[in-house]
Amino acid sequence: MSEPKIKDVARLAGVSPSSVSNFLNSRFQQMRPETQRNIQEAIKQLGYRPNNAARQLKTGVASMVGLLVPSLANQFFGALACAVEAAAAKYHCHVMTFSTFRNPARERAVMADLMAHGVKGIITGSALNDTEHLAAMTSRCPVVAFDIRRSDESHERIITISVDNAAATAMAVDHLASLGHRSIALVTPPPQTLNRQDRIRGFEQAVARAGIAGELVIVDSTDAPADPHGDTQLFEMGCSAAERILAAPSRPTAAIAINDMMAIGIGIGLKKLGLKIPEDLSLIGIDDIFFAGAHDPPLTTLRQPIQAMADAAVQRILAPASAPADELFAPELIVRSSTAAPPKQ
Repeated sequence: MSEPKIKDVARLAGVSPSSVSNFLNSRFQQMRPETQRNIQEAIKQLGYRPNNAARQLKTGVASMVGLLVPSLANQFFGALACAVEAAAAKYHCHVMTFSTFRNPARERAVMADLMAHGVKGIITGSALNDTEHLAAMTSRCPVVAFDIRRSDESHERIITISVDNAAATAMAVDHLASLGHRSIALVTPPPQTLNRQDRIRGFEQAVARAGIAGELVIVDSTDAPADPHGDTQLFEMGCSAAERILAAPSRPTAAIAINDMMAIGIGIGLKKLGLKIPEDLSLIGIDDIFFAGAHDPPLTTLRQPIQAMADAAVQRILAPASAPADELFAPELIVRSSTAAPPKQ
């Protein structure tokens, strides 16, 4: 049986071959959402695979999406890269991934290279306070910022896909308060990123609402001057934060880490000090990376729906007519055995 051709897709979808070609090359400007859905369904039903080699010879570029992450040293961003690749594969599109260490100059250079390769759009998971260099790129291709919540006009040209970061830390506080904790620490690297700031805000609002003590512990990445945001040193920073948590004025009985990598570091640091989790201190992370469940004890965390978020980000680039511009996802509390009632005084 011969391989299905573009004319077979067109016949099944009830459209012209040129419409199928426009769909495959992400030219959706004058294409109705219903037409896009019909073509996508015909491609799926026939098992059609476009000849990417021929397309590259014709257009000069392969179908690609660029992905910028702070650092693949954080397992969350490795999982994000896999999720984006899975989402892009549905559109027969490839992904080029770069670690940028949240350096705006490096991000500008990488984006320029990606544009030279003819990418369909760029997804970034490394947004700082200043997103102007990202916004400037939107005149050339769609830019989707993963982990920015649309809050003001400064992001108006950027498509935003994010978990509700403030809700994540608020849910962590509420869980710990329900167990009886009255003094909780939030441990974070320098809060120079938008998602960290949202998580701090959610924490502060939640402890105030619960009428309990909240301690903010900010850990610097002093031994990694090339990485001032701490993305490559999260585990090590968590380890070093353990003593600071115990020395905090309110002597917390529970700690929330800004992400799971840091939470795992805190857990190791506490064990080195001879303390047990959760008997001596309850611990929560955010992200639900693979290693959260492998931690000893398994880590309570706030799960991000990473595949759904990656699907949404890729859809905004490759099938924008079928999706809203921005989307905010709810986190899910995953309760494991790293949290319990506080120790009796």
